[in-house]
Amino acid sequence: MRTFTILKTILMSALMLFLFNNVSFAQGCTLFEDFEDMSQNSAYAGRMVTTPSGEWMILGHSQMDTNDRYFGTRSIRLRANNSDPATGAMTIPGEGTEGANVIQMQFDKPNGIGAVSFYYGSYSGHSGGIVSVEYSTDGGTTWIKPVNNSVTAPTWVNAGREMQEFSVPINVQGNARIRIIKYKQSGTQNTLNVDNICVTDFNPEGYVAAPTFNPPSGSYTSAINVIITSATENAIIRYTLDGSDPNEESEEYSTPIAISTQTILKAKAWKEDMEPSVVSTATYIFPQSVNTLSALRALAPEFTGGNNSGSIVYKYTGQAVVTHVQNFNNVKYIQDGSAAIMIFDPTGKITNVEVGDRITSITGTLSNYFGMLQIAPIEDCENAGYFYTVPATYITLNQLDNDPNNPIQAKIIRVEDVLYMQTGNFERGKYYDLKQNDIVYDSVVYTDKFEAEYIGQQIPTYITNITGVCNFKGGSGIPTRNRIVPLDDEGAVKITNINKSAIKLAPNPASSFVNIVTGAPMKLEVYSLLGNLIHVESLSEGSNTISVSNYPAGVYMMKLTNSNTGQSFIQKLVVK
Repeated sequence: MRTFTILKTILMSALMLFLFNNVSFAQGCTLFEDFEDMSQNSAYAGRMVTTPSGEWMILGHSQMDTNDRYFGTRSIRLRANNSDPATGAMTIPGEGTEGANVIQMQFDKPNGIGAVSFYYGSYSGHSGGIVSVEYSTDGGTTWIKPVNNSVTAPTWVNAGREMQEFSVPINVQGNARIRIIKYKQSGTQNTLNVDNICVTDFNPEGYVAAPTFNPPSGSYTSAINVIITSATENAIIRYTLDGSDPNEESEEYSTPIAISTQTILKAKAWKEDMEPSVVSTATYIFPQSVNTLSALRALAPEFTGGNNSGSIVYKYTGQAVVTHVQNFNNVKYIQDGSAAIMIFDPTGKITNVEVGDRITSITGTLSNYFGMLQIAPIEDCENAGYFYTVPATYITLNQLDNDPNNPIQAKIIRVEDVLYMQTGNFERGKYYDLKQNDIVYDSVVYTDKFEAEYIGQQIPTYITNITGVCNFKGGSGIPTRNRIVPLDDEGAVKITNINKSAIKLAPNPASSFVNIVTGAPMKLEVYSLLGNLIHVESLSEGSNTISVSNYPAGVYMMKLTNSNTGQSFIQKLVVK
C-alpha cells in the first residue's frame, strides 16, 4: 500500500509538472505551439505539417523514443549533423541552410513579434547542439538574425524529461513569422529537442510605427509611384533603393517614389523622444512576360552539370494544366500545348492548386537543376479553371535518353507493352528496369512520388502500360537521364468543364457498397491502379448503388463518362 501511495505521488507530481509547463508557459503567448496535434509526423527530410496554429515547414523528427526530451507526447528532434545525407531534403530558404533542420512558420503573425521563447534539451548522451531564432517580415523570403539569437544545449545529465527555457526579444512590427533553425554541425552527437514554442505580440509603446508602402510589394507590368507613410504623426521617414538598411543619413522621404525596374525599397522612421521604427521592406518586380511554356523553357540557364540558377523574373501568362503534384518541396508539373515544366516551390508560394486545375500568372525565376528545368515562384498564381488534363505523349523507351533538352521533359508520357525486370513490391525512391521489344533499358522508372498509392503493391509480372511524368534525374551510381515517374492512375483522359459537385460518391472508403449520385446518365468503368479494367456498368440519372464487397482491399479509379456529352470524370475509390 505504501509503495502504491509513493508511486501515485510521483505520477501526480509528473502530471502537475507537465500541466505547469504547458499552461503557465502559454500565458501571454499569442501564438503557442507544442506539436501535440499534427496533420502528420515530420521527418528529417522535411514535411509541410498543419497544426492548430497554422502550417509549418519542419525538417526534424516528431516520433519519440526513450532518448528524447519532450512535454506531453512529443517535441521536434533536430539533428542536422554528419548523420544526415548530403542531399534529398526539402530546401530551406536563406544562406548556409543546406543540411540544416528547421521548425519554420509558413504563415505570418499579424500583430508583430515581441519575443520568442521555447524549451530545449539534448538528446540522450548528446551535447553541443546549437539552435537559433530568426524572423522574416517579407513572407519568408529573407530571414533576419536578432541579437543573441542562439543557444547551445548542454549534456543530458540524467534520464528525466527536463528541458530548459530560452527566450529571444525581437520587437518587430507588422506581419512577421519566425523559425527555429539548427544549422548543420560536424560530428554526430549534437542532436537536441525543441518544444513549446511561445510568440508574444509586439509592444508598440515608445516605438515609432513602422513605415507602410502603397502599392505594396509585388509584381507589376508598368511603372508605379510608391507612397510611404507612418502612423506616428510627424515622423521622419528615410529610405534606400539599393537593399541596404536606412540610417539617419539616408534620403528623406517627401514625395512619391517612381519605380519602373526591379527594386528593393527599405524605409525606417524616426521621431524625437521615441525609439525608431523597425526597417520596412518592399520588393517591386517587373517580370518579363512569356505566354508559352516552350518559350519559358528557352529562357532557362544552360545545363553545365550542376545547379544553374537564374536571377531574372519571368511571368507565364498562358494557361497550363497541373498534371502532377508532390507534397515534397510543393513540386508541381504543368503542361500547355507547347511544352511542360516543373514548379519547385519549397516555401509554398502557390496555394490551393490540385491536379486538373488550369493556372496562369506564374511568376518566378528559372533554374536548371542538374538538367531538370524548373521555375521557383515568388508569389501565388491565378486559377483559371478546374478539371482539365492533357493527353499523354506516347513514347518508346529509347526516347528516355540523356538529353536534358528532350522535349518530353516534365510532360505526361505513356509507354506501352513493357515488362518490369524486378519483382517484389514497389518501394519509394527506387529505380526499375524495363524491357520493350526484347531490349532491356536500365533504371528508366523512378518512384519519386513519395505519397504514391502503388508504393508497397506488387510489381506487375506481366506486360503492362505505364503513364507518368518525365523527370530528368540521376543518383548515386545511376546515370542521369530522362525517366518516367509512374502516376497512380492512367490520367490521360481529356476532361473538360465538368461540374465537380454534379457527382457525389459515398461512402469512401467503402467496404460493401458505394452510392453514386449523378446529374445525368453515366457509363461507369472501374480500373485497378495497374490499369486493368475490372467492372463496367451503366448508371441512371440520380442515385445508384454499386456493390464492392468482392473487391480486394485497395485503391481503385472510377471513370464516369456522361452518356449525353461524352465528358469524363475520374474519382478515386478506396475499398477497405
